[in-house]
Amino acid sequence: MADDYKKVQEEYEKMMETMFSGKSSEEVAASILQQQEAMMQHMDMDQVMKEAMGAAAAFCALLPIGILIWWRRTERTRLLPALWGALTFLLFARGLEMGLHYLCILSDNAVSRAILSSPWLYMLYGALTAGIFEECGRFCMYKTVMRRYDGRAAAVTAGIGHGGIEAMTVSAASMALYLVFALCWNAGDTDALLKLAGSAETAQTVADSLGKYTVGYCLLACLERVSAMLLHISLSVFVFAAARSRAKRGYLAFAIGLHAIFDMPAALYQFGYVKQLFPVELWLAVCALYALRSARKCYLEECDA
Repeated sequence: MADDYKKVQEEYEKMMETMFSGKSSEEVAASILQQQEAMMQHMDMDQVMKEAMGAAAAFCALLPIGILIWWRRTERTRLLPALWGALTFLLFARGLEMGLHYLCILSDNAVSRAILSSPWLYMLYGALTAGIFEECGRFCMYKTVMRRYDGRAAAVTAGIGHGGIEAMTVSAASMALYLVFALCWNAGDTDALLKLAGSAETAQTVADSLGKYTVGYCLLACLERVSAMLLHISLSVFVFAAARSRAKRGYLAFAIGLHAIFDMPAALYQFGYVKQLFPVELWLAVCALYALRSARKCYLEECDA
């Protein structure tokens, strides 16, 4: 978008330089009007994109809050399990799991080079680590800080907190940050851009990635959050059943496997092996609906009220 705007602006400046090169005043006026209209169209597109990014960020942040309010009014459940779910995500996913990623992905060693050399190894590593850390984290949560919560409604509340904090800290925060970058980029405020990015290389990377943002991309980001929220709520129900009965421990393995399957196409897209985002989002939606259907049955038949 910024490149298009600059291109139009350059053409406008060239036209101004040659406005007295034998053209009539009517031709010059018509050319100026066309250039101004083209510039305004690109500015309108920029404005639409900024509004779309802002709306997507707000949607990702408000979605879990809306679901939590609805669930609270429906089941009269306590809100504290949502806090435990959020803290569990931060500890196991953003803390312990990221620590492993630093060793196996971000550091330069034999393991990281092997994983990054193959999209399939990258997929298996990313999907399995997400499933193992997050689902085992839920299991530990139910066995410790939530051991006195026997009602199944608390499992859904914890899932809302788990998925909600992810939506806020990953999707909403990143979308808002890119929006700030876009505003600085369009305004030509390179000082603010460099300050936010921390380095010129990071600023250039962010600027290049802004080109992928379209209204459709923002809509798919919202769809992804809906799918992820449904999945996290469903997985919380499965792990709750596993934590409350030794005979139902198989639900923990099922949750880990389902979580890994959910993340596999996303890992391939992140690696660059899968080029189109829509099939990935479609896969996430199908997996989320399957998980929700299975979790509903588990909630009604396997979990104590």
